[in-house]
Amino acid sequence: MIVTAAIIRNLCGEILICQRPENKSCPLLWEFPGGKLEKGETLQECLARECMEELGIEIEVQTEIGVTNYRYPSFEVEIHFFESILLAGTLRGLEHKQILWVAPNRFSEYDFCPADIEILHKLA
Repeated sequence: MIVTAAIIRNLCGEILICQRPENKSCPLLWEFPGGKLEKGETLQECLARECMEELGIEIEVQTEIGVTNYRYPSFEVEIHFFESILLAGTLRGLEHKQILWVAPNRFSEYDFCPADIEILHKLA
């Protein structure tokens, strides 16, 4: 499965993270906003669509900063991480339990999905 994820920073240098709901895979773990690539769309289109659907925000997708491949017990995921800029909208946790702005040096205080661990080291 191919997935995209946004690294969105605020003016204080904090990065937006989202807590997964209890009823999805990796329940209550933290992740970066994004989602699954749909047929016929580019990675950038996917990421912009997912941020609008899940958070109610418009973003500008910029540079790809990393790709992670991770095998969970029941599926494999390939995540493409992109630096992104928040352009418009008010953050709303439409599909997540919580959304937070967190300084990269505080990531260790949160339990992230295993597939996101590799990129955390690049961001810290």
